[in-house]
Amino acid sequence: MAVGGLLRGLVSPAGGVAAWLPCHELFASWHHWLPSLPRLRPPASDGFKLLLVLLLFSAALAEVRYIASSSMVPTLRPGDRAVAEKVTYLFRRPSIGDIVFFKVPTAVQNYGVNKDVVFIKRVLATPGDFIEVRQGQLIVNGVAQKEHYTATHALYTMEAMVQGF
Repeated sequence: MAVGGLLRGLVSPAGGVAAWLPCHELFASWHHWLPSLPRLRPPASDGFKLLLVLLLFSAALAEVRYIASSSMVPTLRPGDRAVAEKVTYLFRRPSIGDIVFFKVPTAVQNYGVNKDVVFIKRVLATPGDFIEVRQGQLIVNGVAQKEHYTATHALYTMEAMVQGF
């Protein structure tokens, strides 16, 4: 058979390409005859990567802390766990009423407190405020504060001082 005869079988009478080619059926069902390829990675690797990214991301954004003392009772009790998020104060300063976590100040370290200890306290005043405690009552800028979050009033007195950060 001449080459022209072979080509005539592949070309439709209208001059276009025929709808059927010898290999058409073979390639249409390639997934049946092609051996399954070995997986290049374990099936759980995507989930593991996602979990790892989430853990690293959450560690950068938040931290779980164990409450060891009773200084925040009744709001937080010893043995409670609290999540300290780390993002808010990148955009704003602490405001009155916020509960904050912070490392031990150097002045307290001089009294023997380990530098790795983390304090948890409530913000009672902002920089420039005058604070004092008289007869167990907290006074900020001459105004007695209603502290609904304290267990009892303080049993001490503190002279007025300017609050600074």
